[in-house]
Amino acid sequence: MIELRTVGADAFEEILPLLQLFRNRRMCLEDWRRMLFDHPWSDGSPRGFAIYDGGRAVGFLGTIYATRLLAGRTENVCNFSSWIVEEPYRGASAMLMRKMVKELGGLTLMGHTPHPTTIGVFTLLGFRPFEQESLLLFPAPGLRFATSLLQGTIALGPGMPLDALDEEERRIVQDAAPYPHVCSALLQRGGRRCLLVARLERPREIRFPRGVRSAELLYVGNRDFFWENRELAHLAFLRGLGTVAVSIDLRLAEGRRIRGAVRIPRPRLYRPSRPEISPMELDGLYSELMTLQE
Repeated sequence: MIELRTVGADAFEEILPLLQLFRNRRMCLEDWRRMLFDHPWSDGSPRGFAIYDGGRAVGFLGTIYATRLLAGRTENVCNFSSWIVEEPYRGASAMLMRKMVKELGGLTLMGHTPHPTTIGVFTLLGFRPFEQESLLLFPAPGLRFATSLLQGTIALGPGMPLDALDEEERRIVQDAAPYPHVCSALLQRGGRRCLLVARLERPREIRFPRGVRSAELLYVGNRDFFWENRELAHLAFLRGLGTVAVSIDLRLAEGRRIRGAVRIPRPRLYRPSRPEISPMELDGLYSELMTLQE
């Protein structure tokens, strides 16, 4: 008999066989656990919805909850991830999404890695894009590059002066710290500052030389500062993650013309709890991106 359940952190062993159907060789058992079942900032919250048949999990949709400041109000949000259903039960797939929308309709819902074949289903349930592409940026050495490096300072992870951050940013840095493929960087220059949080990635659309990767920005605290001093960001993540390029969601370029940038498809969806929550309010923190390895 098919049954739809809400599952908690204790269901990891039951759900793991489904997650392994993604055949992601870069993700080990502990990566899956950390991504979907062991996020301490939302301890005790449900970890997703699952379809069971005779006590065995045959479908799953992960939910990652967090408290965020959106459009002037602190509220709960949910990033969903890892929607998968065994082939014989695909007819019941939509049950998972409908249950999530029904139970979490009062929250802002976000999906950072929807499969192209499922976007139509999301649209019918009230989701809309908050991003379509990202920009892959490479260093551009020159006078500006040298000046920025000479006049600016960089602090990474544990060496970051937390008293230079506001309360929300201190919490972000502390929550990101346990994730080995995520790096926080504080850039400072001329009395101004910018907190960045990035994850290690290797875009499938770009043929990088073996071992070369980029840093995908999950959070940009001061966008104007970033664009005026992005040479500092390249150096920060070269040190912190060993990357040579940085990628950023296209909407955060805010109409700027960026020479030499490579555009990469990055469809991302959301269903806001309030009309005031625009795509510019959203970021990649507290989502599967903090652990996902591609």
